[in-house]
Amino acid sequence: MLSLTNILLILLSAGVVHLGYRYVRSYVEAERIRKLEKTEEPPRDPNSGIFGINFYRDMAKHKRERVFLEKSLERYEQLGDTHVADMFGRTYLDTRDPENIKAILSTQFEQFSLGMDRAHAITPMLGEGIFTHVYGGGPEGEPWRHSRAVLRPQFVRQQIQDLGKLEGYEVLCRDLHIQNLLRNIGNAEICILRILLGNLYFLQKDSREFKRISQFVQTYIDSFTQRALRLHAAGKPTSFDAGGSYVFLEEISKSIKDPVRLRSELLNILLAGRDTTASLLAICFHQLARHKDVWNKLRKEIMDNIGNRLPTYEDIKSLKYLQYVLNETLRLYPVVPWNGREAVVTTTLPRGGGPDGKSKILVKKGTFVIYATWSLHRSKFYGEDANEFRPSRWETLRPGWNYIPFNGGPRICLGQQYALIEASYVVIRLLQTFKDIENRDPILPFIEYTTLTLSSATGTKVALTPA
Repeated sequence: MLSLTNILLILLSAGVVHLGYRYVRSYVEAERIRKLEKTEEPPRDPNSGIFGINFYRDMAKHKRERVFLEKSLERYEQLGDTHVADMFGRTYLDTRDPENIKAILSTQFEQFSLGMDRAHAITPMLGEGIFTHVYGGGPEGEPWRHSRAVLRPQFVRQQIQDLGKLEGYEVLCRDLHIQNLLRNIGNAEICILRILLGNLYFLQKDSREFKRISQFVQTYIDSFTQRALRLHAAGKPTSFDAGGSYVFLEEISKSIKDPVRLRSELLNILLAGRDTTASLLAICFHQLARHKDVWNKLRKEIMDNIGNRLPTYEDIKSLKYLQYVLNETLRLYPVVPWNGREAVVTTTLPRGGGPDGKSKILVKKGTFVIYATWSLHRSKFYGEDANEFRPSRWETLRPGWNYIPFNGGPRICLGQQYALIEASYVVIRLLQTFKDIENRDPILPFIEYTTLTLSSATGTKVALTPA
């Protein structure tokens, strides 16, 4: 009869053999692809340090100093559009090459997932929904495809055109202290730190606070989802069916009857849209206050074409310069400034290898690929003045995959048109109401504040003159 010690030794040996077999098989497959595709190595960040500790230390320091995105751009300019860095013993591939981004998000979509680290980091708060379903391709992607199919009808043109809901506000001419509002972003910082820590997310020091917040959020949302489900169970019409306002929760609860899944999908949508339009508008006016020529040209277009009447959907679509202003705002200050995907198989990407960065590169299964929207949007594709706010560049610009403020491919943002129409409407109404804008912020440059979204660390301090 085998002793407990022998049994443990056998199990340990079997585990070692299994891990060794997986490693050898992975190595052989990688070498086969490397030779077949003639891949070359991308540049490696020489400052990662042992287990990438230096890289993480610098990243944390830059985030505290509000220069995280600026330093990221500097790394791309020094190391190349695609390079490798190490953090906590794991290899990360950083890219701003539009061909690589196109492959990750579109042409090789099924070879990349959101990554299990991201799911483990935020699913405890959000539940399983469109934002946390890891896989998009293959049989594993069915839950994501189903979520998207359920949610897509909520963003049809009929709902986007419902602009009347944005009316009914009064002008309040007084200063507001926004520090307390900014503190609410703290919960998002916990989420983003858990994502950045990857498979070490459990080391996040506020894990107990994260659990408390998650429970509070879920309990709060449950009160609304239960009300919507009771409405349907009683056979009562939704607000929209009765001729009233469109209520997102009431409409999706027609398709989703499970209370946990309904809560999860709602939380996923709330997070995906969290402060995104508000950030876009705040940064837009941050820039308009610093570029009076753009303000004047934009206001002239609005007054010449619409005057003081309420804008329609067709009016909004016809204002070209307004589109240029919003495009330029999203180019320089993308609301989601970086994102990432994990390779689910060993594969290749089109560019980044060799001395000139033009050769294919090998991407091993499990490699996390970060694509930096902020740095992509500031590449030399946009000219020597890529860092300047100049909306007129969009008169002739056709950026393709050099411009991805709403992502791209099958996972492109469902609310893209909704966000742009809503932001456009607010800009039009404010410029109809006010004839001039003045910057009141002594700090002229944009200071980044990055959580799940990007905003100005100093806020948007402006004075508006009534028309």
